[in-house]
Amino acid sequence: MRIRYSDEVSIEELRKRNRNVIEYLYQEFYPVVRNLVRKNSGNNHDVQDLIQDAMVVLYARCCEPQFILKCALKTYFVAICKNLWLQRLERKFRLLYQADLEVNDSEASYNRNEQHENEVMLEKKRLMYKNLRLLPADCQKLLLLYMVRTPYAEIARIMNVKDEIYVKTRKYTCKNLLRKKMMNDPECHQIFDYE
Repeated sequence: MRIRYSDEVSIEELRKRNRNVIEYLYQEFYPVVRNLVRKNSGNNHDVQDLIQDAMVVLYARCCEPQFILKCALKTYFVAICKNLWLQRLERKFRLLYQADLEVNDSEASYNRNEQHENEVMLEKKRLMYKNLRLLPADCQKLLLLYMVRTPYAEIARIMNVKDEIYVKTRKYTCKNLLRKKMMNDPECHQIFDYE
């Protein structure tokens, strides 16, 4: 029998990056996301990519201090998936509609540019989190705390280290490790300009 987690517990454990909860959420959400993607010209590979990207977004949102879930977690997750999938479809088929959109409407042009920037930013975040998972556990924890603007003194307390100076030094080392991982990741070369 599979363990079931409430939405509150799932969010709390997701913040702790509990692998069991992540796998539970994946299994729980997979059928709904699969149906969404297949009905909208996608395949199983697209489903897996979409779930991974949506998990990154969900994790980032859950780690925000002001995050409050106002609906069922499944509903929230599926909404993230729908938005990401629609963005991908739009990007995929943009060439088909580009001629129609090339009208003298500066607002439409502005919205397309803004949306493209949002897509690029999301892709950069996904790649950053992908490479972050390859770092030692203490680096992952430190950088995640740093990214949500936790004060150095609080990070030192949470990680049970002697002082803020150690945290700053370790953060510098961890950021360099992450930077090296990303520079060696071929996927990152398509998004980031390292030249």
